Amino acid sequence: MDEGKSKVAVNTFLVFIIPLIIILFKIIPKLVDWAVSKYQLLSANDADKIAQAVRIKEEMKSLSMVDEFAKYAKLQRRLNQISLDLDSTAQARQQIQVKAKTSVTMIMYGLTAIIYFALLFFIGIRTPVFVVPKHWFFPLSVVLSYPTGVEGAISIPVWTVTMRNVISLLIR
Repeated sequence: MDEGKSKVAVNTFLVFIIPLIIILFKIIPKLVDWAVSKYQLLSANDADKIAQAVRIKEEMKSLSMVDEFAKYAKLQRRLNQISLDLDSTAQARQQIQVKAKTSVTMIMYGLTAIIYFALLFFIGIRTPVFVVPKHWFFPLSVVLSYPTGVEGAISIPVWTVTMRNVISLLIR
């Protein structure tokens, strides 16, 4: 090869697929939060209890606590009972939501890891992502090319670490 010319070889599939896998890995928690919140709706019974609580509050506002204490106290007890029921169902719904988020997130992380390791297995960890003239990264060229064994190469592990750091800066 002529020293005056700089030849760069690029594996474009790896250049794009590795960052996509890392981006997917980064946004999984946000996607799961969105999906679980969309499918965790109020039951008809809970919506009815909320409507009852609103009606009771409006009725209590129209009553004088001093003049109609017995009726006011009865409404207050009903409101307290409805509030306790709603709180218990909200806690149960929140526990289900946390379990669902955790399960789906772990499954998605597992699938993403399987995709990445399948990529490494089928393409091979020794496949370089880039091959550039060895003098471009002179003192670090051996480290950057490990485990490819190709001088001037950027390996899949190095590209993955680099992309993970860059994407972490961009996506928070």
